[in-house]
Amino acid sequence: MSDSTPSVPAHLRGWVVEQDYSQYNEVDQAVWRFVLLQTYSRLVDTAHRAYRDGLAATGISVERIPSIKEMNDKLSVFGWSAVCVDGFIPPRAFQELQGSGILPIAADIRTREHLVYTPAPDIIHEAAGHAPILPDPVYSAYLRRSGELGRQAFTLPEDDRVFRAIYLLSEVKEDPSKSPDEVAQAELELQAALASVPFASEATRLSRFYWWTAEYGLVGRLDDYKIYGAGLLSSLWESYSCHAPSVRKLPLDEHSADVAYDITRPQPQLFVVPSFEVLHDTLDRVTRTLAVHIGGEVALTRALRSRALATLQFSSGASAIGALADVGPSLREPGWMDFEGRVAIAYYGVIDPACEQVDAPTLLVGRLADGADLERASDSALDQLRPTAGGRHRFAFSTGATLQGRLERSVRDVHGRLRRLDLSDVRLEIPGRRPRALPRYALIPLGEFVTAHAGAVDPRYHPDTTFSSTRVPKARRLPNREKQLLAFYESARTAHRAGLEQMDLEFPRIGSLIERDYPDEWLLRWNMLESLLKAGRGGPLTSSLRAALERLELQFDHRQPIASGLRYLADRVG
Repeated sequence: MSDSTPSVPAHLRGWVVEQDYSQYNEVDQAVWRFVLLQTYSRLVDTAHRAYRDGLAATGISVERIPSIKEMNDKLSVFGWSAVCVDGFIPPRAFQELQGSGILPIAADIRTREHLVYTPAPDIIHEAAGHAPILPDPVYSAYLRRSGELGRQAFTLPEDDRVFRAIYLLSEVKEDPSKSPDEVAQAELELQAALASVPFASEATRLSRFYWWTAEYGLVGRLDDYKIYGAGLLSSLWESYSCHAPSVRKLPLDEHSADVAYDITRPQPQLFVVPSFEVLHDTLDRVTRTLAVHIGGEVALTRALRSRALATLQFSSGASAIGALADVGPSLREPGWMDFEGRVAIAYYGVIDPACEQVDAPTLLVGRLADGADLERASDSALDQLRPTAGGRHRFAFSTGATLQGRLERSVRDVHGRLRRLDLSDVRLEIPGRRPRALPRYALIPLGEFVTAHAGAVDPRYHPDTTFSSTRVPKARRLPNREKQLLAFYESARTAHRAGLEQMDLEFPRIGSLIERDYPDEWLLRWNMLESLLKAGRGGPLTSSLRAALERLELQFDHRQPIASGLRYLADRVG
């Protein structure tokens, strides 16, 4: 990676790849131009005011696929950066990057067969959709908040199956080589995955709210609104069809988080928020439904049900980071907590170097039996917990758990509060369980449980990763037929750049060859027609290209945006 690579959290660097701009061919560039030319001409009047200037300000041109490096340089003015990723990345990684002010951009571009809409992430959606509104500071802050909250939201184990099913279906639908049977099978898997989910998790509800705002949001009044959602800004079809009366316009509120969506189909309703300031207010109300804000029994229940990495916060200012496995004697009054795998202790969001790896199968929680806080115990008070000189200390907790062991070391902070007691020759007794003998035990004075959220409060809990050496788009091996068609695109582009004389020479030859060998090819015909009309050239070739496009519009039964392209030329070129 170059010196201009954004400051990516060390544990997320493995998701960052390099954009190989040389892999974009003239067909890819034609797809970008066709989509951007038309969406821009439409959206300058229907999108949020930031869109018009936001494209150029964030390094995006309607004429060519953007360089993510150039976008990164441009976005730095607005406190953001951009990195290249390889298609779908896990939701938690995406959210954490966005919460850090880093825009992940998938470098692949949709095929011309899926020019109108693709369910898979591509550079049209990620760049031309998400970036242009970032210069608006209120909206920019909303995206950051969404990312920060998303990484704290608890998932369900079943959510991972849904994510993988959506990923598979998106990839299958975008790949023109996949058969209808393969698409149907992927759709069945998604249906089965969705059916396995018992209820909507926090992460699911937040993703829905994100979908109806950052992806498909409208801002203004129900009868007079502007587009700001990236899914609409990057969709040639839905940026137009979203205005149809059949697409219901509803006021955005916190209950929008309960409305499911289908990533593979146009949306039947959209939500309108009066302003980006109100967007923040509505997110506040959604936020109040999260475990981290509710705390107590609800937070513990969701952490346990998730079975994923979590941060549990306590009254002492300490946090335990790990995958919670069990709690006793009750969720209402927890006295001990079991974890799976590594447990680390952080204080006020930062892992204590002395507690990066806690040797404790079970953490004891709450006050001592006499009501005292262990963290505030003085050395003399600790001495009183040792019945005989040279004997073992005995710690009895209000929940009935007891711990006996030889005190080897005590660690205090700068204010004299206990942070850790290292014990050896330990006997741990928990009501309802058999006593356990342990060679050593780290007793952490946690205090009483307060709340919990998903993920690690300190990213240093995760191992560092290095930037990937993957380059995308990946090199493609085109069949001979596609290679020949690409050669025609390249010849047409070269002629266009050379001027009218070369177009008059080359375009008739290319036109006759595609009529013979590629009678259904419409995008190249549209490109040549645009070049001729912009040059003021009429005549037989112009007429034949237009006639061929009109014929193909009927042949494709309006499944390709040919009519839209012809209207654009009529309105903008002549």
